[in-house]
Amino acid sequence: MRLSFYLVVSFLLFSSASFAQSKYYLHNTQVALPRTLNTINIIHVEFDSTIKAGSLIEAGHAIGHADQAPMIRSVRYGLQLIDSEAAYEKGQYAAAAAALEEAGQREPQNPFVIYQLARSLYKLDDSKPQAYTLYKRLITQLDEAGSQNDSTLNVDVWFAEAYWKLSTLYMDNQQWPEAVVSISQFLLAAPEEDYKGTPLQEQVLAYLTECFYSMSDRQMCQYYGELTLKLFPQNQYVKPYLAELRRTAPTAQKKPARKASGGRKK
Repeated sequence: MRLSFYLVVSFLLFSSASFAQSKYYLHNTQVALPRTLNTINIIHVEFDSTIKAGSLIEAGHAIGHADQAPMIRSVRYGLQLIDSEAAYEKGQYAAAAAALEEAGQREPQNPFVIYQLARSLYKLDDSKPQAYTLYKRLITQLDEAGSQNDSTLNVDVWFAEAYWKLSTLYMDNQQWPEAVVSISQFLLAAPEEDYKGTPLQEQVLAYLTECFYSMSDRQMCQYYGELTLKLFPQNQYVKPYLAELRRTAPTAQKKPARKASGGRKK
């Protein structure tokens, strides 16, 4: 099955005062990017060659299709990859990771091996630091395969889940700006129909609310908090952040207290 990419919203135009104090801008209703990133390079998508620069495109129009991942992802460890994926689907995460232990050492530059090993280790609490290292290595490798300049964001549609998982690890480490970019890469890589209206979308928007609160970006925090409640009125995660925005001055924000929940929900 080929995934289609649709133009939902191009760039949102707000009054200059809307987010004037923020270092971020809204690329669309969900994706926030640092103002330094003004170009998005989508990797492994075959775009419609009939669409010319400057063309007026209607929202909802398919602009391209994701390329199929290669059938052979590792000549030497292809069967181990299949075994790891099968174990992962059964919830046997330790077995899934063990199946690729040698492959990870022998093929450290194979993105499919590193991706599957990282997602398996991510599911094991004691192995999360190792998953973090592998995910960062993977994303660095993907970036190196794309455009190399400070104003371009590379997004590889084959690895949407990796961007999401890494964003939660960034949040665990309180690396808020990195988490925002990684969440945005996920939103740009994953087809919207896969998560729209789901608990995952609710979680994404709530986490963006938390990230921007933690960066003292009141405008973006309020935007994402209100968007979360608009789409998911029963959400309780963002309410303490919005309440703090209403109660405190911009220079006196404190992280809202939360009961211990046994770790971040992912």
